[in-house]
Amino acid sequence: MTGRGPRGERGEQADKIVAAARRSFATRGYAATSLRSVAQEAGVDPGLVNYYFRNKTGLLEEVMQPPEAFGAAVAAAAEQPMERRGHAFVQASLDLWEDPVSAEVLRSIILTAAQEPVALQRLRQLFSELVLAVVSHGLPDTERNLRASLISTQIVGMVMNRYIWQLGAITTLPASSVADLLAPTIQGYLAGPLPSGLGDDGPTPG
Repeated sequence: MTGRGPRGERGEQADKIVAAARRSFATRGYAATSLRSVAQEAGVDPGLVNYYFRNKTGLLEEVMQPPEAFGAAVAAAAEQPMERRGHAFVQASLDLWEDPVSAEVLRSIILTAAQEPVALQRLRQLFSELVLAVVSHGLPDTERNLRASLISTQIVGMVMNRYIWQLGAITTLPASSVADLLAPTIQGYLAGPLPSGLGDDGPTPG
């Protein structure tokens, strides 16, 4: 948290400011959003935005924070036995996006990062720390980054098609069916053989 006071002590006004900023950053873009407009939409005194978040950069940092359950969900999936871990990763992602509260936060993060380079850099950092590092833990040293990236490609693609763009039949499938369909591919990236010569540095020159 970049603002003053722990999350539980900041109260309703700070939460309103963050919610208004999420909506504005995601729809209007970071550059077109002013602290005054955020305060007006949140229905609070403009001085409170500066008090809680200091400046626009601090507010962006707060908006880019993932839901509290995000890191815990990925970590819990990574603790599953290897033979069940692929399904666990997919199910953890689906659970987060099927929850309206966490889905709203995640959607705003993605849409904001699509418009603002600073937000995109922050998203890359969070993704590296909270997803790639956890997913790659326990995988072979020479393949862990590649395997984690392949897994992320599949899950992010599913999220974008199902929840952001809402394209195709995957938008209407039950979450349990999506997990069952995607899990074998994720499991293959976790534990299956990779083409010869592929590792963290890419193809080995012939």
